[in-house]
Amino acid sequence: MKGSKKRVVSKPSSSRTIVKANPNDNKSVTIEPPIVSSYNDQIRPLLDTVDRMRNLNVMKEGIQLPTIVVVGDQSSGKSSVLESLAGISLPRGQGICTRVPLVMRLQGSTSSEPEIWLEYSDKVVQTDEEHIAEAIYAATDVIAGSSKGVSDAPLTPPREESWGS
Repeated sequence: MKGSKKRVVSKPSSSRTIVKANPNDNKSVTIEPPIVSSYNDQIRPLLDTVDRMRNLNVMKEGIQLPTIVVVGDQSSGKSSVLESLAGISLPRGQGICTRVPLVMRLQGSTSSEPEIWLEYSDKVVQTDEEHIAEAIYAATDVIAGSSKGVSDAPLTPPREESWGS
């Protein structure tokens, strides 16, 4: 491409960049960073398969599925690890913030915005990225009480068949 300069036109999402090869041409190309491309091509299909197997309750038959567990002392960075994996903000503050086990399930979606659902105390609640921390605080208060109590009852993503109910 001698004589033409590539320039970034826009960044519609954190994982893609639109580039114009020639400023005088209206054609643009969407480029994914190699790590995103590798994730989408190689890792995402495996995670989707694990989710489908989990939905079939194969663990009840003794089949072990991959799981990541984050354990540590208070304020040791557990929520930061989960934030990095999921790409969402979790509750932050002084003292004990996450007072119940938090179970997360990351699934592929055609939507550009993440769909975030919480299931607790026989409720299924939809929230968004902007309000996830508040939703987790509210759910935690229902599960563990409004003081600084803790509970072993988890805050979980709902089963797919209960979404939107």
